[in-house]
Amino acid sequence: MGTYFNAYDILSDVRRGLNEYSTAKVQGTDTSGAYTNTQLTNMINSAQRFIYSFLLTRIPEIFLTSTTITGVASVYALPWDFGRLLIFKDDNNRKIYPIAVDKLKVSGSTGNKRLYYRKGNDLVLDRDGITDTYTLWYYKKCRELDQGKSSAGAATSLTLATSAKKIADYYNGMDIENVTDDWVDTISDYTAARVCTITETGAADKYYGIISELPEPFHFLISQRAIMETKAVFPATQEAPKVAEVNFFMEQLIGTLRAYAGSKLDISMEEIWLDFESTTPTRLGIIANES
Repeated sequence: MGTYFNAYDILSDVRRGLNEYSTAKVQGTDTSGAYTNTQLTNMINSAQRFIYSFLLTRIPEIFLTSTTITGVASVYALPWDFGRLLIFKDDNNRKIYPIAVDKLKVSGSTGNKRLYYRKGNDLVLDRDGITDTYTLWYYKKCRELDQGKSSAGAATSLTLATSAKKIADYYNGMDIENVTDDWVDTISDYTAARVCTITETGAADKYYGIISELPEPFHFLISQRAIMETKAVFPATQEAPKVAEVNFFMEQLIGTLRAYAGSKLDISMEEIWLDFESTTPTRLGIIANES
């Protein structure tokens, strides 16, 4: 506990937990197993989302961050790690207030540049033509993890596998580990062609794993949760998770939360369980086998 895990490591742990481990299966050169790496990576990202949501409601400050964004014709694009807005401020450090779309300026009027509405992944000011640089305070989301084999590389660049997001800037600021060459670096820029800008020298045919943005002490829980979700989602190839598995995961999650949050967080076992109670015989949204 307390050691970071990259997506390649987590996939390896998940395959071990499902009794489907081999280096060839993890690296995708053996596709004879019951689960594909794509399926398991989806379960890993689902598990990460669950743990993130759990932490966000209890210690949201660990995900709090700020950035500056510049308007383009009054449109302010949200960053790719944007989760939930806390406050939006103008270049004079004054708060910009949300407005309902039915209250926007009428045609021919100037509007108010201290009012905004959200449209998809953009914040749009009520006044046209604003290009000032504003400050955004927000809670980060955990971006999805990826692992695989690089297709190309050079000095300060590494091209990820086709499983990676084809979205410019998606992995900016995230850490990546080159499993083959044993180095860790930070992705300073990322293109839609899946090319990362790094400080190390990249090359083709290198196995890598992106590192989770969850606090490091919670990384080991991702594989536990992913194993249970895989068993629940693919019942034809694996029995449902046992109650003992779910109980063990809960104890680990609660214990880690208490240790991480310290005395400021007073939370009981009963409270955690009741948060996820269901009318079905499940815990944490996972069907559990009582035997």
